Amino acid sequence: MAKERFEEALEKLEEIVRKMEEGEMTLEESLKAFEEGVKLSRLCAKKLDEADR
Repeated sequence: MAKERFEEALEKLEEIVRKMEEGEMTLEESLKAFEEGVKLSRLCAKKLDEADR
């Protein structure tokens, strides 16, 4: 996840949420998606904090 832009990270996060809400993922896929979502969420929060300074 090298130097992603906020918009790209948010778009990916929204896609993960959409897929998880559909309920078609296996448990393993859901766990991987959740982990990726947490990383993206942290990245977005960091970018917002940086922009707020």
